Amino acid sequence: MTMLGVNLDEVVEKPRLPEGQPFTFQFVSVEPKIAQNPNKKTGVREPYLNCKLSPLEPDWNDREIYHSFSLSPGALSSDDPLFSIKKFFLIVGFKWNPDGSFSTEDLLTLRFVGTVKYDEKKFARLDSIIKSAM
Repeated sequence: MTMLGVNLDEVVEKPRLPEGQPFTFQFVSVEPKIAQNPNKKTGVREPYLNCKLSPLEPDWNDREIYHSFSLSPGALSSDDPLFSIKKFFLIVGFKWNPDGSFSTEDLLTLRFVGTVKYDEKKFARLDSIIKSAM
């Protein structure tokens, strides 16, 4: 029998981010990607932004959550800031370039207040975007 060098008595469980509690988030990374599967409406593998976020509050800043912004026409035209990066930018007060463009680095400069919820797999997901924290 192989004994493992782990002392479970010394393990301190991290509490989950509380659902519905406002946190100030920052983007840790933003990576442009292409969806693995075609969009059901367009039949096209659409681009999206894969984002990693972290709360800024000292007791919670070691946590990470993930969020994706689809760049499909349907998502961009949504009035929901969880789907539409344009609506997200309007809520947080970000001014994109005069030609309508923005860069992934722009997102890394943003801070915003939002809440989380847990999905069926118990992963924390962004649930609301409340306002800018700039």
